Amino acid sequence: MQRYEPECVDGDLFLVADEDRLEVGTVDDVVDAVGGETYVIEYDERQRTQPWLDADDGVLEVDVRETATSLNHTPETVSDLREYDMSTEKYGLPARTVEFANRLVDILERQGREEE
Repeated sequence: MQRYEPECVDGDLFLVADEDRLEVGTVDDVVDAVGGETYVIEYDERQRTQPWLDADDGVLEVDVRETATSLNHTPETVSDLREYDMSTEKYGLPARTVEFANRLVDILERQGREEE
């Protein structure tokens, strides 16, 4: 399956695959929409038993900037993001940027869960 790779140009984030390119917004705005440079994921007792989780205290801190600029996305996600424009009427941040940040948080929150 074709995946869209993030590309950062002068602080602006794009999702790129072949000849297609979608502007997401600035990386700074993505970080602001997520709530800061670091996102904290807390794992329950069962999830802490997973060998891949290197967090004895059940807390994993994720670098939002690094994740936003390195995690690739499906064509379906990019298609959904196209439905949001770059207007700033609702949140003071571009609507597409906010939606991208929401999806990034959803991806982070699903880590380690078998259901969903």
